[in-house]
Amino acid sequence: MPLRQAIGNSLAGAQGKSIADQNKIDRTMAPGCAVKLYTRAECDLHTRASAARRAELKS
Repeated sequence: MPLRQAIGNSLAGAQGKSIADQNKIDRTMAPGCAVKLYTRAECDLHTRASAARRAELKS
């Protein structure tokens, strides 16, 4: 299925509790943004949320 191939399956099980989990979430969102499945605003929101979560995890 082309959409599944574009988005991937990294998200399953990710809870954002670690950098590895955040990487899974980001790997799932990035292709959707690249193929314009999500709006620019949704991708920007994810980018900001991801950066904030990564900062929380580092502290």
